[in-house]
Amino acid sequence: MHFDALTLACVTDELRQTLAGSRVQQVLAPDEQSIGLEVYAQRKRHYLLLVAGGPAPRIHLTGQKLRRGVEQPSPLLLLLRKYVRNSLLERIEQPFAGERIIQFHFDHPEYGTTTLVAELLGQRSNLLLLRPDGRILDCLRRVWPGDDRKRSLAPGQAYTSPPPQDKVPPIDDGAADYYERLSAVTAQPGKLWQALVKVVAGTSPTMGREIAWRVAGDLEAPAQGVPLLAVAQALQELWSPVQTGDWRPGLWCEEENVVGFSAYEARVRGEFAPVDSISQALERFYAQPAPAQTAPDAYAGLRTTVAAALRRAERRVQRQLAALAGDEPPPGAADALRTQAEWLLALHHQVEPGQAVLEVDLGGDTLRIPLDRERTPIEQAGRMFKQAGRMERASRFIPERRAKLHADLEFLAQLQADLQLAENQPEIAAVHEELRKAGLLPNSQKKIARQPSQEATAQPRRFLSPQGFAILVGRNARQNERVTFEIASSADLWLHVRDAPGSHVVIRSGGQPVQEETLRMAAQLAAYYSSFRGERAAVVAYTERRNVSRAPGGRTGQVLVRNERTLTVCAELPDEGT
Repeated sequence: MHFDALTLACVTDELRQTLAGSRVQQVLAPDEQSIGLEVYAQRKRHYLLLVAGGPAPRIHLTGQKLRRGVEQPSPLLLLLRKYVRNSLLERIEQPFAGERIIQFHFDHPEYGTTTLVAELLGQRSNLLLLRPDGRILDCLRRVWPGDDRKRSLAPGQAYTSPPPQDKVPPIDDGAADYYERLSAVTAQPGKLWQALVKVVAGTSPTMGREIAWRVAGDLEAPAQGVPLLAVAQALQELWSPVQTGDWRPGLWCEEENVVGFSAYEARVRGEFAPVDSISQALERFYAQPAPAQTAPDAYAGLRTTVAAALRRAERRVQRQLAALAGDEPPPGAADALRTQAEWLLALHHQVEPGQAVLEVDLGGDTLRIPLDRERTPIEQAGRMFKQAGRMERASRFIPERRAKLHADLEFLAQLQADLQLAENQPEIAAVHEELRKAGLLPNSQKKIARQPSQEATAQPRRFLSPQGFAILVGRNARQNERVTFEIASSADLWLHVRDAPGSHVVIRSGGQPVQEETLRMAAQLAAYYSSFRGERAAVVAYTERRNVSRAPGGRTGQVLVRNERTLTVCAELPDEGT
């Protein structure tokens, strides 16, 4: 189920009507990846939940009072309590149609205006608190310069929105070539819902299937041959409430079980049950317990032990990152301190006993140097030179150390995915062993016994494509390394899910042309053997193996990729395979 841009537009409308002019009374963290606001509006308390992590990033009002779920407040939570608690919620907006981004604008009687931005972008979801000048006070997930991402998100950085999608707007924008651009939908090979996701902004797989049903009466209808005007009309039907406010939120039910939600009257599956608000639909859907496993996990105890070790390792790395952030000097601080020291040394003879500040005329500007009354000017200048030197060394060391710690977090995320996908005791034990070899376990942590005979014979998963090429899938970080750098040739095709941990996948094509059917099968395998397993849509990157190299200083299986292309697939196991 997808919390898509249209759902967010419906939520935004509801929040505008319900929370207009409200005052924030409390800010708390229900868990490490969520923020809750208690607001007072229209003579009533309301509880707003913002979730930016886990399998279901979302925003909605909840009828239940939110409870604190973390003992140690995060830096972002502390800043929200300072700048947002007791403030007025002045404005709520979804700045870009078709994007899952919402902004809350606050005005505090003492600290002035701030903006809370929620980016609900799957595993890249984030919450950011901005100053009036657009710079970041802090965010839930920091992305530092040099982390090999398209933008940096860190305290002091200017906030930039995610790069815009190069897609067609869902509603006619008045451009003369709108229908010409929209015609790309019916020119796509494959299924109509997939073409809509690829071409039309804000279209989730859930919405794409709804449109396919309305247009063709078939969820899996092909894109080619579908009337373009029928597609445009279906898009207009679903998106017109953005302009009219005529929302019809509800739940999809099958045999009295809630199986989905939508901001429109869904026709695609089950019985549609209208509700009073989209928040009610979201709260009821996400309040359901997770479905029980079809079979008990025979390795649950061992899996739980390794999962706990991974969580402890992640917390240690996060603490080290927080400590680095506190130790890093502001940009230019070392140069400014060194300049002060040089002027103090040059003008030390002008300092009078007991003087508090030395003022230096810089031709229009005045440099003010606070003086230490316990030391002579020469002694103070010497200490300032030493401190400036320490700042310069920290400015060189901290970015390198931070990049290493972020690589460790990515490695831990990969191990968590390996653990989730592990099918037997040796594979679970191999995750623990990689954790130990990486030095991310305390020395006192015992090894988990493995079965060498089983581990030695374990090979990468092997599938046979319709084209006859073997497709290899790594089972864990160690096998990912082997599949990519020992087995694959430079001309083979390499695949990996985008921006998430998962298996390395190789099509043993040897440079021969790879058919679309084979490519999609391999991409489905990459999505299925990743943290996206079970999702209706996952973005998979692919390129020739020659464009993949080991990440300098990285952990086992960490790579750098160039010249990749992408495709979107369902993260389910393909029917073909051996």
